[in-house]
Amino acid sequence: SMSSTYEDMAQDELEVATTSTAVLLARVTVEEGAKISLLTTLSVIVLILLGIVVLTKDLNFLTRSLLRPLRNLAEDMQTIVQMQYAALAMDNQDTRRTCAEIRMINDMFTNMKRAIKSWGKYVPWPVVRILLTAGVDDSVKMRMKDVTIFFSDIAGFTTIVEELDPEQSMLLLSRYFNDMSKTIDTYNGIVIEYIGDAILSVFGAPVRDPDHPTLCVKAALEMLRSLQKINHWAVGRNLPRINVRCGIHTGKVLVGNMGFQSRVKYGIVGEETSIPDRLEELNKTYGTNLLISQSTYQRISHEYFVIRPIDFMKFRQRGEDAKTEVIYNVMAKDRLGQVKHKLRPVAVLHRKALKKYRIREFQESATLFREVNEMMMALMEVDEDVAATMMIKRCARCLESPPAPDWEGIYKGT
Repeated sequence: SMSSTYEDMAQDELEVATTSTAVLLARVTVEEGAKISLLTTLSVIVLILLGIVVLTKDLNFLTRSLLRPLRNLAEDMQTIVQMQYAALAMDNQDTRRTCAEIRMINDMFTNMKRAIKSWGKYVPWPVVRILLTAGVDDSVKMRMKDVTIFFSDIAGFTTIVEELDPEQSMLLLSRYFNDMSKTIDTYNGIVIEYIGDAILSVFGAPVRDPDHPTLCVKAALEMLRSLQKINHWAVGRNLPRINVRCGIHTGKVLVGNMGFQSRVKYGIVGEETSIPDRLEELNKTYGTNLLISQSTYQRISHEYFVIRPIDFMKFRQRGEDAKTEVIYNVMAKDRLGQVKHKLRPVAVLHRKALKKYRIREFQESATLFREVNEMMMALMEVDEDVAATMMIKRCARCLESPPAPDWEGIYKGT
């Protein structure tokens, strides 16, 4: 039998036979073990994938409700640090789906933005930017700076107001101030204050700009040009047309925070600050709408403008600066290139006429001023050029009663 055969085999032969038989019998067990391992591995993989899916959903929820709102808040805060005004005007993010703590932080930040934006309406925005970015305090402190000062007033506005309801007056002023202030901002100026219907602004402070005289004159011309749009808008609402007179002067004044410890304002102080106001008032005398001082004229880029000298004036009555100066009328913005503005020949002729006037050649001066008046009547379609006709009358009076030997061009008659 088979069992007796195995008993008769040698030990070595039996081991070989037994090994061979064991291998054949273990195959089923190994396959079953492999299947179990494979199922276990697949189960683990499925569990891991399910965990990833669940974790991803949690991360998405975490990102949507916590991380993204925090990142947006951080970006908003950075814009505030850099004092970007546009960021203050943007609506805040929708935080309704975030946690209560994030909503509370967002609401507090929104209130802060509103406060800063409101602050910028009372204080010139460049001043707010400097105070926040540079860590400058709001103490009463002023420094001497070289600036260009602009002052404007609506001609006859007192009479205009008397004929309007308060609501109509406010509507007209609001549109006027809005358009004028935008132009001033565009040319890097700041509005110091509104005085009734007048505007006082400064160029070159608090942010330094070496080109502030030219920028100020450009802004003034742009403001005068924008009156056409304002008047067109006003007529459509049964509001009166308006005209504006401007004065510009460049000089050194005290600039900074003025007032007392608990209430300060950004302003300018000094003898030079009254000159733009006086120039604005002198527009009535010459029939002009934009006069600049000699110091401004000497520092602007003349190729951009058509300018004529108007008269001789003494703004300061004491000290080394008490000298006669020329005041100038900026007539228009000149064209760059070969074709010049139509008023440039008028400005050149007016300059020659005033030079003759200054050296007492009154007869020749009057003749030239008559030519100026005729040219202005033809080019501008006006009844007269007040600046020229006024000088014609002066020349006639000076011929009748010659001025003193030390005369410096300043007319003291009536």
